[in-house]
Amino acid sequence: MTDSRNSRDETLLTPAEWKVMKVVWRHRYRGCAARDVYTETARTEGWAPTTTKSILKRLVDKGHLSVRQVGNAYLYEPAGSAVKSLLAAADSLIENLLEGTSGLVISHMLERTRLTDDELARLRDLIDRRTADRPEDEKDPKNA
Repeated sequence: MTDSRNSRDETLLTPAEWKVMKVVWRHRYRGCAARDVYTETARTEGWAPTTTKSILKRLVDKGHLSVRQVGNAYLYEPAGSAVKSLLAAADSLIENLLEGTSGLVISHMLERTRLTDDELARLRDLIDRRTADRPEDEKDPKNA
């Protein structure tokens, strides 16, 4: 059987990888020692150091982390920003949605998210622009 995932999907983060990346992103300005990741994931997830080490290796292999040795310590640094990774995950979600379900998913996300007044204003502006830019044949006949 052929694996239908493309190479981009293979670089997306798994739930466990997200947890490790969040630890590394918090330490991004000085590099994150492997020991710090082991300690935090043991405390928050109950993971053994070997589990975390495997995830760190996978993240390096996928290109999400770089690693350098300083003395006896290994320091991990993110290859990209948290926002870039979130947007890639959102793009993958959009690409994999069933036709006609994007509005439902967006509504669900809005209901589960607390937004600032500025964020709400940006969304209103985006909705207004998208509504104005749609061709007539794509507009909802109920609202015409």
